[in-house]
Amino acid sequence: MRDDWTVVLYVLYVFIFMIIAKLIKEKLGIFKSIIIPNALLAGILGLIAGPEVLGIIDFEIKFYESIVFHFLGIGFIALTLSEKNTKQRENSVNSGLFILSTYCFQAVLGMIILFIMINTVKPDLFFGLGLMLPLAFGQGPGFATAIGSSWEEVLNLGYTTQYGLTLATVGFLVGGILGVGLLNYYSRKYGVKSHNLRNLGGVNKKNYEIKSVSEINFYDMLTTQIVLVAGVYFITYFVMLNLTNGLNSLGEIGSTIGSLVKGFNHLFGIVVAILLKKLFEYLKKYKNARTLELTDGYLMHNIASFSFNIMITASVMAISIVTIKEYWELLIVISVIGAVGTLLFVTFFAERTFSNNQKLYSLAMFGMLTGTASTGLALLRGLDPNLETDVAEDLVLGSAIAAPLGIPLMVALSQPIIGYKTGNPIYFLITFAAIFAYVVIIMTIMLLRARKARLNK
Repeated sequence: MRDDWTVVLYVLYVFIFMIIAKLIKEKLGIFKSIIIPNALLAGILGLIAGPEVLGIIDFEIKFYESIVFHFLGIGFIALTLSEKNTKQRENSVNSGLFILSTYCFQAVLGMIILFIMINTVKPDLFFGLGLMLPLAFGQGPGFATAIGSSWEEVLNLGYTTQYGLTLATVGFLVGGILGVGLLNYYSRKYGVKSHNLRNLGGVNKKNYEIKSVSEINFYDMLTTQIVLVAGVYFITYFVMLNLTNGLNSLGEIGSTIGSLVKGFNHLFGIVVAILLKKLFEYLKKYKNARTLELTDGYLMHNIASFSFNIMITASVMAISIVTIKEYWELLIVISVIGAVGTLLFVTFFAERTFSNNQKLYSLAMFGMLTGTASTGLALLRGLDPNLETDVAEDLVLGSAIAAPLGIPLMVALSQPIIGYKTGNPIYFLITFAAIFAYVVIIMTIMLLRARKARLNK
């Protein structure tokens, strides 16, 4: 048999387990009552069948780590290139501030947990692992893997990537299982009408119009979208390469920051994609070119969804059971406290941030801020089956608003690693103080906006 079948089989495993997961969710009723994405269930099946559990199939864990990293970037590029005609509302801005404040809260909570554990039972832990809580719970396995791998390159601890992958998987389970418990609690405690998740089936029909320039066949539009995404990712590689080389020439601190740059392929991909969209708009407006017709929002969204599903499945398959022994105490503590802390934070402040549909916002936000947006939307359907309220749209718009406001958090990720390498704990203190101050500022703005909105009613 040809040697190149090995890589092909690794890719095929992802899709085979997705098919099996789909059949299990449709045929076994218990899986209709909890919110577990098909991709997550597929990853769990792959992990169980993999070399470190049952050994039914054999694969290289590093391969799937790479899949997670690159499909994160590809997915975000596709989302950026998609056409978005959305209008921000009052609650969409509040949603963005709410999402960002929760990220900051998770970061502060994670750093407190690390500080206590370092000074009690595990003095050799890396303080920056506390920042992995918002990356894994709030952002998902792609971000956790990207940052964990960049940390690993500098620290050589042997488990930072695996820690991020495992914590992200725990976050999915927390959002799906604990989220359903929250849904049922709202139904009983407050008399909120709920809908059985098992019965929210059926078939959705939507009509889409896809347009293209006449030289491109209708059926070739998918190829066009893939080529555009690939071109953006190709340019992203060279941007990151030159930036990393430039930082490496600045000494040890520069090389440390340069190693972190390698973990932000999604951010650089977004920037390049935005520039491409601006170029297309310029050519359309001033050169009368048909460039805007080259991108199709529907197809780009499907490419993004495809990429994120592969990323989720691969992220669970990339978990090393053997490596978990290095951090199992921290994983248990931070998972339990992180889940309970996020639940209390979200449910408490949702009541004070949003002027209506507070229970819907808190349920959807909890699902999204422990799992993904799809987890939040799935839980939301338990109270709003047809997504008739503005909550679903505010969830999406809020994420877009929170993204640029979260840049200071990305900058803060470099400080603990510098402190660890230099042996200077002042960098840990700077990180904690900066994020704590940021969350106070964001929450103050958020609550003042909510108060002003209530007074104006």
